[in-house]
Order: sequence, then C-alpha cells, then structure tokens
Amino acid sequence: MKKLITLSATLLIASIPFATQAEETGGGCGLGAVVLEGKEGKGAHIGAALLNNLVIPNTTFMTTGGGLMGCDPTQTVKNEEATEIFVASNMDQLSTEAAQGGGEYLNVLADLMGIADEDREAFQLVAQQNYDQLFASDAKGVIESMELAMLSDSNLSKYAVN
Repeated sequence: MKKLITLSATLLIASIPFATQAEETGGGCGLGAVVLEGKEGKGAHIGAALLNNLVIPNTTFMTTGGGLMGCDPTQTVKNEEATEIFVASNMDQLSTEAAQGGGEYLNVLADLMGIADEDREAFQLVAQQNYDQLFASDAKGVIESMELAMLSDSNLSKYAVN
C-alpha cells in the first residue's frame, strides 16, 4: 500500500509541469458549453467537459446533427479524423457487424458519416454486401470503400464525400 501511495504521489508531482503548461481551450461544444455559456476559467471549462462527456457520454449526434448545441458539422477535417480514429480502434467489431448486417459499432460509424436514421438500414445492407472490399485495407481504406459503395445506392449517394 505504501508503494502505491508513493507511486501515485510521484506520478502526480511529475505531471505538474505538463499541467501548468497546458493551454486552456474551453469546453468545446455540446451540452456543457451551452449550460456554462459565458462562464470563464478552468473550472467552467472542466465543468463543461464533464457535462459533455460524463453526463451524456455519447454525444456523437451533436457533431453530425446540423449544428446542435454549438457543434459545427461542417468541420469535415475533424469529422473525417474522428471517423478514421473510430474505425481504426474498432476494426474487429466493425468487421463482425458488417458481416452480420448491423450492430452498435456500425450505427456509430453511420453517425460519424452523417447517415440519417431513415437510411441506416440501407447503410448496413451496403456494408454487408460490400464486406470483402471494405475490410481489405486499413481504416482510411474502409471509409473510402464505404463511400464508394454508398455512391451506388440512391439513398446513400448523398452522404458520400468522394
């Protein structure tokens, strides 16, 4: 127990220089930013981040839902980066769900790609039908292959970036 306390204290002290050099960038967008709008300081920003990530842990819809709660869905570089990170981190689960024709991870990918609820079934079907092409490469290749496959579907072509 004594070693654990010593280790914790050492890590805390070692992280202080990094914490003091961290730039304050705000609470971003989402519920926390709306609730604490106009407040300044690290406490308000931490509170906003906590509301954004802990109170409502899945706020994916805020970044794809037409600018809800101050989030800008037109920031395609950030959206594409988030999508690529998600795919890379969840390749096995996405592969399994695409083969099955649906699932939670595939729904999150649809959220990240801006697919409306009424087009989810078509999205899942296209993923299943194009499974071999989708998972033949890395995360970026999965996304590009999915967008190409979406171009051939009349309901999904409007979402394809390519």
